[in-house]
Amino acid sequence: MQEEITERTDILGDDGRVLRPGWARDDLFNYDRKKIKASPLRIKEWDFWEAFNDNYRVVLNIFDIGLAGVAQFTLTDFNTGKSTNASLLRLFTRGSVGNPASWRYERPLCFRKGNSRMEFSRTGDDVHLLVDFPRKQIKGEITLHKDPQMDSMVNLIPFENPRQFVYAVKIMCMPASGQVRVGDKEYPFNETNNSWGVLDWTRAVFPYKNHWKWCIASGRVDGVPIGFNIDYGFGTESSKSMIIYNGKGHHLDVVEYQHDPKHLEKPLAIKSPDKRVDLTLVPKFHEKTGVDIGFLAMKGLSTYGYFTGELVLNDGRIIQVKETDKIFGWAEEFYQKW
Repeated sequence: MQEEITERTDILGDDGRVLRPGWARDDLFNYDRKKIKASPLRIKEWDFWEAFNDNYRVVLNIFDIGLAGVAQFTLTDFNTGKSTNASLLRLFTRGSVGNPASWRYERPLCFRKGNSRMEFSRTGDDVHLLVDFPRKQIKGEITLHKDPQMDSMVNLIPFENPRQFVYAVKIMCMPASGQVRVGDKEYPFNETNNSWGVLDWTRAVFPYKNHWKWCIASGRVDGVPIGFNIDYGFGTESSKSMIIYNGKGHHLDVVEYQHDPKHLEKPLAIKSPDKRVDLTLVPKFHEKTGVDIGFLAMKGLSTYGYFTGELVLNDGRIIQVKETDKIFGWAEEFYQKW
């Protein structure tokens, strides 16, 4: 298990090396891009937001990977299997997109190109996500509420090279409200259709090749908000997972799963050796995505569906996740060369 960080600390020393790897319940690590001892083309920064329910999802992602900066939009209807994708692109951005040093958005993060834009901002405990791509007939505004007392899953993870790292903030259990319109069809997000928001806020210097798995869900069990983040596959540390129950984080050790790439429709077992996690994901929707042009590649697969099983909290309480709870989320696996 990693060390729990409970006081504010810098990510990197003046020599660009990771100072104190570990996990935290809040974003206690100071990110300073100027301390990174790597080419600007190796620095990866993204603000990935997703709002979802068990009928559809919308992804709004602003990222800068040095070679390019992108504002990415994806809306998927799980019932029809159809996705709408659109993006704004700038080449050789080298950090100029302006992804901030904190997800809290003291100033809005805005990506514009022509009369199209994607923007993330915050007022109080609410994060506002906006997309307006007129040429694609895409327009939407979604608000996610982050309870200030709710824990997050925050990690600083080193690689074998001490100047390579991942700093990631994962937040779940954020009620979503608003709507997205694509063409003449509107997709509402609200409490009635059990809509939630998720954040993956990452700043990193990755090795050229890497592989990760990420599984996340949000919902309610017997009226109590619950979610979990299961995250592993890269770096020298493995404890990047947490159960959130009624706002309190319960940190986990190793949790594993393995898709059958030829049969993504099959139920997926998600288990931990210490038996604190024993879940089954029954897919409603699955997909394979990716691009491979030799020196640059991103390939992955994901399954969205309902979870059932047992979760064990730090104090030994067992939470039964029943089919009737309709806890919804996804499990993904990605391979990259970048």
